[in-house]
Order: sequence, then C-alpha cells, then structure tokens
Amino acid sequence: MKVIVPVVLCIIGACALLILLIPWNGEADDSADSTSAPGRAETSGPSDTPQESPLSMMVPPLDCIPSEIDGQGSATVTPSEPVRIGSTQKFEITFTTGDDGIAPGGFVILQVSPYWEWSRPHSLYPGRMGYTEVTCAAEDPSLKVYTLQLNRILVVSTERGFKPGEEITFRYGPARVDKFAEREELFQIFVDADGDGHYACIADTPSIEILPYPPARLAVSCPSRCSPGDAIRIKAAPLDFLGNWSELPAGEYGIRVLGNMPGEGGGEEGDGSGADAGAQAKAQGETESMLELGPGEKTVEFKHTPGSNGIYFFEVEGPDGLVGLSNVLYCRKGTPSLNLYFGDIHGHTRLSDGTGTPEDYYLFAREVSGLDIAALTDHADYGTMPLKGAPWDRIKRAASAAHDPGRFVTFLAFEWTNWEYGHRNVYYRDGDGPVIRSIDEESNTPQELWKLIEPYEAMTIAHHVGGGPVPTDWSVEPGQMERLVEICSIHGSSEYYGGEKCIYRPVKGAFVRDALGKGYKLGIMASGDTHDGHPGKRTAGTPATGIMGVFAPTLTREAVWDAMKKRHVYGTSGPKIILFFRVANSPMGSETSWPAEKGPVPISVMAVGCAEIAGGEIIRNGDLLFREVDLGFVARILLEDPKPPKGANWYYARIVQNDGNMAWSSPVWVECE
Repeated sequence: MKVIVPVVLCIIGACALLILLIPWNGEADDSADSTSAPGRAETSGPSDTPQESPLSMMVPPLDCIPSEIDGQGSATVTPSEPVRIGSTQKFEITFTTGDDGIAPGGFVILQVSPYWEWSRPHSLYPGRMGYTEVTCAAEDPSLKVYTLQLNRILVVSTERGFKPGEEITFRYGPARVDKFAEREELFQIFVDADGDGHYACIADTPSIEILPYPPARLAVSCPSRCSPGDAIRIKAAPLDFLGNWSELPAGEYGIRVLGNMPGEGGGEEGDGSGADAGAQAKAQGETESMLELGPGEKTVEFKHTPGSNGIYFFEVEGPDGLVGLSNVLYCRKGTPSLNLYFGDIHGHTRLSDGTGTPEDYYLFAREVSGLDIAALTDHADYGTMPLKGAPWDRIKRAASAAHDPGRFVTFLAFEWTNWEYGHRNVYYRDGDGPVIRSIDEESNTPQELWKLIEPYEAMTIAHHVGGGPVPTDWSVEPGQMERLVEICSIHGSSEYYGGEKCIYRPVKGAFVRDALGKGYKLGIMASGDTHDGHPGKRTAGTPATGIMGVFAPTLTREAVWDAMKKRHVYGTSGPKIILFFRVANSPMGSETSWPAEKGPVPISVMAVGCAEIAGGEIIRNGDLLFREVDLGFVARILLEDPKPPKGANWYYARIVQNDGNMAWSSPVWVECE
C-alpha cells in the first residue's frame, strides 16, 4: 500500500533574491514546516536521536563530505519526451533506493531548479502552480516531508528508514517550465543514506529536454576583417523571441550584401565620411545567392568574396518573415600584423546557477554568436552542487573538445564567487588546473587565490566591479596575475559612477575609472556573464551584455593569452564594434613615455560601428579630453594632447553608437617628461 504524505510549504520570507544570492553561507532552513503521517503526532527529542528534525544536522550542500553509501539509488522522470519552454506541465519523479537502503533519520531531497522561473514546489493549495505530492511505498507513521529554500523537498523516515529497492515518488505540478531551452534540465536527487546530515547527488540524475519557441529572428554573423578577394562565410541561426536557438523553417533563404559596394568610392580605406557609408548600406544592396533548406536545419551558411575595400553588412532573409543583419565587416587591402578576434569568456550553465550544458554553451558561442573565443566560468561555490569532481571534469572535457586552433579557442575557467572582496573569474591557459572556492579558509581572499594559482599559467579578471551583486574592493591591489578588468556585462556598465548603462546598485569608488585612478594598470575587456546558455548574445530584459575584442597574430590559445596579458584587448556592450586606438604611437594596453621635446602627445582612433556612431571620446586620467559627435559608420579621430600633465597619465577611447551600444579601448599609459 502506498502512503500519501502532504508537503507543507516553508514560509521563508519575501526576499527570495537574497536567499538565491547567499545559499551556502547559512544553516539549513530549520524553520520549515513539516507534516507527519495521519494519526501520528510530531515527536522531538535530544539532538542525537532519530526523532530530531533532520534540518538541525543537515550540512550545507557545498560543505558535505558524503560517505560511500550516500548518493546511492536511481531515479526516473515522466514525461520523458521534450516539453516546451514556458509551458505548464506535470512531472512524476520516482526515486528507487540503492543496495544499502537509507537508515532511520537519513533523507532524500528532490531539487527542482531554483533558477529562471520554474514554479516553486508547495503543498498548500492542490491544483495551483507548483503543487507537490509525495508518495512512499510502505506505510510509516514517522514519515515527514519538509520544503526547503532553493526549491528543495526533503523526505525522511525518522524510525523505519527505507529498505533497498523502495520507491519514493514526487508528483510535481502543474508547474511552469523554465524560459530557456536546453537539452538537460535536471531533477536532482540527493541522498543521505546513513543519517549523518551529509549527502550526495545520485550518479544518474534524471533530466528532460526543453524545446524553444518557433524562430522569431535570425542571428547573422560574419568575420570582422578581411582583404578584397578573400572568401568569407556568413552564418545565420534562428532564435526565438527569448534568444533560444530554434530550428529553421523549410523554405528559401537569400542573402543581400549592403555597404560600400565595389565601385562606390571609399578609396584605400573608404572615404571615411560615415554618412556616405550609411547611405550606401541602405541604398546599395544586391542578392548574392539563394538556397532551399529542408526541415530540421539549425543554421544556414553562405559564402561571399568582397571585391574592394570598404565596410559590408549581410542581410539574410528566410520564409515566415525571418530576417537578420550581420555585424560589420571591414575589408581592406593588405595583411595585418595582428588579427581581430571576438570572444565571450564569462558565462554559466546548469552546473552552477545557469541553464544548459557546457557542450551546448560552446556550440552556441561558435555557431550562433559567431565568436572566435569562449570560456565557461561556472561558480566554484554557488549552485545546487559542488563544481569540484564530476562537473569540473565535464567542463574540462567540453573546453578541450570545442578547442579548434585556427577556428575557435577555448579556455578552462571558473568563477571565484567572493561576497566580501568581489567576484573574479580564474582562467587557465593550458586546459588544466584546480577549482578553488572562496568559502574555504585557505582561499577566501584575493591574495590567497593568487598564491594558489601561481604554479599555473593563470590569470584572474574581476567583474561587475561597480556594484550589482557585489562591488570589487579596490583597496586590494591587483597582483601580477590580474591584467584585465571586465567593464560591461548583463549587469550593466562599470565604467564610472552614473555613466550610460550604469550597473545597478552602484557603489562610488568601485568603478573601472576608480581602479585606474589608483594607478592600477588594468586593460579593459567585456563579457556577458550570461546564465541562459547564450554566450555572445544579450539576455532578454537586460540593459547590455559584453564581448571582448582581441588583437593577436593567430587564433591559438598561446597567441590569444599573450594578447590578453599585453592588454591588447577592448570591450563592447554587445556588438562587434571594430576599434583601433593609439597614444604616443603605442597601441592600446601599452606603457610608454613621451619626452617634452617631442611636443604634443599624438592620439588616434579608428572605429567601425555596427550602427552609426553617435560620438567618440578620449578620456585622460578619468576626465573628458575630447569629444566628436555624429560620426556615421566609420569614425576617425586624429588629435594631439598639447599639455599633458607631467608624470603618469592614462588615456582610453570610448565609442557610443546611435543605438546606445558602446565600446571601450584598453588604456595607454604615458609617462610624460
């Protein structure tokens, strides 16, 4: 006979965001309500008795040291077929105990994703969203069910325990499904088999696939630079209205080339007017090719060979009104000594607090966003499971498998999520290194972190430094292993207090300009910090995202790493804006000197926008030195700083498009004598 045990929802409070932000630093929520089986009064006793609430001895997930028998058992979920994002579903998760069973006082936890709009489990109102019912295989008056924070439901038998092979079934729903598509949405099962409060996730976690909505637009990507006569590839991938990678409808697809068409002026590098380039982009277009696609395709690809110098855009059109416009292509004769590559090296998957798999993260970066460089930075100490162990091994394998020198570069990385000093990502050049947690005593300061990664070719980058989840404490001087700072992500811009797209909950003194003003020599980059599995694309509803431009001779780990160490990088709020910047005849990221006898300090900026450029600015020592507006698609700024202050100075360029998107160069540090 099966016994139905009602689940009673724990009243945790209205501040769910705070709970999600600090899930591991407090004790388990022992204020949770519980319900005994009918006819049995709730009992209590000394802390070492089985009748004591298991919550009083429950260990926070990341502090667990499970025994050999913890994590035993298996589970299934129905329906097993894919479900649509945002739909309302009912799920049945059945757990079968392992060979050693579960001792009295041991427990089983069902973990529903606490992120991204899954309905929270409850038992107060049958039929309402998230209602959960638990059934057990045998009658047991001591059975209790607790609903915990972070969408966890705990089942315990304080007297009988669970025999090997017994089943516990969780009927969850009606429930709203996540809004992000992914192949492996997990229903995790954690087991404390010996009743000591430590527990582990079962090895074969049941999962379902979540399908996207039908496509609403095309994401079109192309290289950023080429020479006339080079054959290039243009890719288009379908996205639904939330940015999920969808499927292309069958039908005819065509591509139009827009921009400085052959024979339409522009000289060696175009005429630089910007407005003319924009007019040509609107007026000059030709259908290059068309092709027919069958059902089930995920991308469409075209080839094109630009015939002359200029800037180009590519518009791809398909059936059902699908359309998308590419990033800008800058075509110029000659072979540059450094190539321009774009990357997003900050993002999360379901292995911490995001969605999707590591494998799909890299696939999206390459095939949908058209990136050259990517790194996954799941949290070392924030999520529903420890990153160390099998998840970290999977991340290593995914980064290694996706790495394709000359085409796509990946780095092994993780996030050190410290709530006192600020969050930093840790990157390993050579594809191997340890996970280090900020909650451990031996690694809870930046200095200790840097010491632990010294044996490796590694670097750290601080992010959302100006505020947001937590600002960066710039009283700690960045060490030699921290050469860059992330200026923009989905949290907004951390350039300066009160600036455009400014990060939420800003803190004065914590911004990038503040760090540079302290004399820290940090290059400027940007990346997404996306949690939706869509690196290189802005998450729906966020003010910005971020990508990094890198000037390197080749697309290899070694060359890209060297460019990052030299600070030959810049950041944008999302588009692949092309930006060149030099001061005192030195490229961005440089440290140089300028003797007084040489006269004014020369400054040059060249930018090519993905939309028309509203303005370009030069910042010196945190203050506006120069501004020019209405620059069109191509901006060229040549000027001199006639009277720079003697001593140390730093300059950087900032570009603002008409659509509000921005780009920031890394600084050039000039010692003026």
